[in-house]
Amino acid sequence: MVSMMKPNHTPRRRRFPWCIALLPFVLLLAIASFVVESRSGWADLYRAAGISLDGPDAALLAQSPTTVTVLDIGQGDAVLLGQDGEYCLIDTGPSDAKDDLVRDLQLAGIAKLDYLVLTHPHADHTGGAKEVLRNFSVGQLLIPPWDAEASGETADWPRGLFELAEQQGTAVTVAEDGTVYSLGSGTLTILQGGESELYNTDDSSTHVNNASLCTMFEAGSFRYLSTGDAEAQAEQRLADRYGKTLHATLFKAGHHGSSTSSTDALLQVVQPQAAAISCGLNNDYGHPHARALQRLTAAGADIYRTDTMGTITFTYQNDTLTAAATDTLDAAA
Repeated sequence: MVSMMKPNHTPRRRRFPWCIALLPFVLLLAIASFVVESRSGWADLYRAAGISLDGPDAALLAQSPTTVTVLDIGQGDAVLLGQDGEYCLIDTGPSDAKDDLVRDLQLAGIAKLDYLVLTHPHADHTGGAKEVLRNFSVGQLLIPPWDAEASGETADWPRGLFELAEQQGTAVTVAEDGTVYSLGSGTLTILQGGESELYNTDDSSTHVNNASLCTMFEAGSFRYLSTGDAEAQAEQRLADRYGKTLHATLFKAGHHGSSTSSTDALLQVVQPQAAAISCGLNNDYGHPHARALQRLTAAGADIYRTDTMGTITFTYQNDTLTAAATDTLDAAA
């Protein structure tokens, strides 16, 4: 983002020419048209308003058919997948970053999301979901078969989320293992999520983490593995079920680089070329943990972190993975 009185007359509101009254609406229409027609429109508007442009670069996303953008939304997760101009957002970060998330998606030139995937009902993954539904056209909302009663966990989806999705015309789909969704010429496969047998643990938060939707995004020879906040038990299940077919070019480290995720059992079969860690600067949890970093390094992965590098956009062309970060305070590798 005066009226004048005539002598000897009853004061009355001055009538402005209709063209002046319509001027604000004309300006709004012009701005909207500019933004819609130009992928850089939002960037130009934000720049004019003096708002920081530390989000994804729309031009960079447009240049490559295959992109994975790990958004810097603090202590949480939000990852934008792009293939041939179609987009999927996996998780939406915490609620205190919802405005930044919307701004980042606008900077990326996003008008429509084919899919919004919420891996599990923890607030650092679902906090911006309703804001995304309000500001963007979303085709499908994919969620795990979450069974709160079986897990004994009190975590839940944001209040009114599914009602809002219905109002916005977004289909809500409970994702099932093995289901494949098309994204441009690529695919997004649901590998695992919501297994009740993984709820048997003394740590109630681990119940929900192990119920995370785990997905594989594939486009040509590119493969991106995302496991939400899945911890050791769920990672072992993935490794046992899929083995070396989990090999991925890019891996998003589980649970923000927690010591209980990115285990050797999983990394031995994934063998990623690069690993992205989404976490907040100087967060209270000590993410990423030194042991997780050591395991990722030992697996041969180049490491990229949002807490020190900001938003990171990975592009894949001609069998080459390239990373571009908005902040290069510490280009870990």
